[in-house]
Amino acid sequence: MDTVEILAPAGSFHSLKAAVNASCDAVYVGGAKFGARAYADNFTPETMKEAIDFVHLHGKKIYMTVNTLLKNSELEKELFEYIKSYYELGVDALIVQDLGVLHFLHANFPELPLHASTQMSITMGEGANVLKDMGVTRIVNARELTLPEIRDLRKSTELEIESFVHGALCYCYSGKCLLSSMIGGRSGNRGRCAQPCRMPYQLKIDGENRGTGYYLSPKDMETLEILPELIKAGINSFKIEGRMKSPEYTAAVTSVYRKYKDLYYELGDTGYEEYRRSHGEELKGDIRNLSDIYNRGGFSRGYYELQNGFSMLSTERPNHSGVLIGKVIKCTDSQMTIELAEDINAQDVLEVRKSQEALYEYTVKTGEKKGRKITANYKRGIKIRPGDMVYRTRNNALINTLKEEYLEKKNRIPVKGHFTAESDKPLCLTLSCYDKQVSVYGDIPDRAENQPISEERLSKQLNRMGDSEVYFEILTIELKGELFIPAGKLNELRREGVQALTEAVTESYRRNGNNSDSGDKGNLEKKQYSFSGRNEQKELALSVLVQTTEQLEAVWDNKHVKEIILESDMVPLNKLNFYTEGISKRGKQAILALPHVLRRKSYEMYLQNKSILEDNTINGYLIRTLEEYELLSGNIRTSKRLIGDTYLYAMNRQGAEYLKELGMGEITAPFELNYQELKEISEIYQYITVYSRLPVMISAQCLYLTDSRRDKKPLTGRSEEACCLRDAKSACLFDRFQNAFPVMRHCRDCYNVIYNSKTFSLLSCAEDVKALNTAFIRLDFTGEGAEETKRVLENYIDAYLYGRAVKETETDITRGHFKRGIE
Repeated sequence: MDTVEILAPAGSFHSLKAAVNASCDAVYVGGAKFGARAYADNFTPETMKEAIDFVHLHGKKIYMTVNTLLKNSELEKELFEYIKSYYELGVDALIVQDLGVLHFLHANFPELPLHASTQMSITMGEGANVLKDMGVTRIVNARELTLPEIRDLRKSTELEIESFVHGALCYCYSGKCLLSSMIGGRSGNRGRCAQPCRMPYQLKIDGENRGTGYYLSPKDMETLEILPELIKAGINSFKIEGRMKSPEYTAAVTSVYRKYKDLYYELGDTGYEEYRRSHGEELKGDIRNLSDIYNRGGFSRGYYELQNGFSMLSTERPNHSGVLIGKVIKCTDSQMTIELAEDINAQDVLEVRKSQEALYEYTVKTGEKKGRKITANYKRGIKIRPGDMVYRTRNNALINTLKEEYLEKKNRIPVKGHFTAESDKPLCLTLSCYDKQVSVYGDIPDRAENQPISEERLSKQLNRMGDSEVYFEILTIELKGELFIPAGKLNELRREGVQALTEAVTESYRRNGNNSDSGDKGNLEKKQYSFSGRNEQKELALSVLVQTTEQLEAVWDNKHVKEIILESDMVPLNKLNFYTEGISKRGKQAILALPHVLRRKSYEMYLQNKSILEDNTINGYLIRTLEEYELLSGNIRTSKRLIGDTYLYAMNRQGAEYLKELGMGEITAPFELNYQELKEISEIYQYITVYSRLPVMISAQCLYLTDSRRDKKPLTGRSEEACCLRDAKSACLFDRFQNAFPVMRHCRDCYNVIYNSKTFSLLSCAEDVKALNTAFIRLDFTGEGAEETKRVLENYIDAYLYGRAVKETETDITRGHFKRGIE
């Protein structure tokens, strides 16, 4: 029977061994390049070979991350050789974000299974199925999906489903976050996120200060209590987050999830529930141990049981919270007395807090029992008061146990052995493991003159495996005659046998280096491509995206505007064609921008209103997700223009080629390429955005709901705005430098967009942009009023269409990465 896979993180070789020793089914690792954890202790080519062989020897699988966006030069010059050796060594799958990388890998390594990363933000089976022809065998779904949506996903795709069950959560849909990139140039899409989401922000609603907190910092996820529901929902792989965390963390989390997975399959659904009822304290203890290892404001169950909500956030503290173990009951100006609510151990680290503010941290010298009182000295001037809570941030006994059980001990592999020794014949040792069997031969033994070797001595000597990864589960010995066999000869034979068996197992995973259709062996060569786009001279046209009717009315009579993009929820859907007809009557193209995220509720809404989308006053669609592509290509009868938006991340020619194969004839340049990088591949882009308040986060969370300190359950059937502050008009976050990040809610599709604190403007870069020979420059308006919209529009017309020198009137602007670029 197939069981759910326990997939463990391995940010280092120590963590990888900890995961294997804790009985994971598979590990995921990063190599020296192109992984989403650039600052982890990632694997070099040498250690990656060792890791692949180690994992396979233990009967596990190993997946390697290539889950960042690649620049064109990286894909064309580096990717093939980088992947080739790991492909031949037998890596079991690659985890991929970039559509161009996906396209390239499937063409060059067609036998290699590919997993679509959570960075692709796949929310529905319809989106997942688009990728089947690209060699994708598994999707890592967006972490924002609820349990009902996971069940729906299972029904709508045959691909394997990998879902996160434990660890850190991002505030933003993975892959749709530009916050770190735009603030400091460290792009999460390049594995270099600086985690500005874990910083404090001040929240204002309609200009009113609602306090400062870690509003963008979710609690870590823990799902042991709902493990049966996750299995029954159809998840194939339980993924544990944590490649940046310690080997002890990896061991602790992996072993606990393995324990309850095995219990569930052993006892069945009813038996498991009975076990849980009768062993409630055991489960609580295991969760408490997980909290001791790492938690962030406690745990949540992620989005599985909530659409979003305040209880999912750790607004008071962004890092490890530890476990509450007592409180201060008495203090002088330099000594405190703590009453313990939990046992503590020698060398535990304790932290005294007022609310969640750390006042004092120290290491205890000796352990003590729950209910007892301990005293500790501290420096004068620290304002500790009776009632302050005391937390443990390091459980030294637990960490030592984990080290002993999973880091220092080996989870050895059982093998069967048969040894034969008889006069006039070479010694023979046969070893078998899995479906592999090897035999090695030694010298012909001498006849014993005094003390012949016994079966007992043979067994004892052959079982001395030392530092080997295997042990004899069964060892049979066939001894004929009275023989003398030196211990050194037995040791040598055993070492040769173990080495031969190891090679037999690991070599069985190797690939022969064939990627041709002819069946020839050993001819793995990079396929050559020529992009079918043309860099013909284009007449520059002006495209404008609007989000309000006020903005629309400010631009639709301007003769220089050739097309207008309408944000999908700016008006009720039943009124959409009134506005597209108005655009059409003015001789302009009307483009509908579909949501930044499409989930089942919205998907069905569009299907129910397909006649509105098929109306001939709509000339095309701005596509932001694979689900939207499938919606239009599979359900809406239309031959209208399909335009790929920036969040499809065509960072390279391969990505553009793939989108073109899907039918997207026009592509918008991403924001994370600089001028020189855009120029290198300028023929693939028909749209370049030159003005925008850039979306830096697309989040399933809602800051309006956070402010009301409430949660929203999934599929409640509530009206669009019933879950948040109905009358609130605006929200804004302010960082510690008082930079303002506007927040816009999209209630119909249930997500927030957080915009950059600075306006993106290429007004002064008109000549450079025009040199890229794009068909359209695009202006995206967000919160601008009518007059500001008109003023900005006229400035860009003057600069781009008439070549006039226009002075930038905005003071708080950024050119993004157009000049500086990202690593």
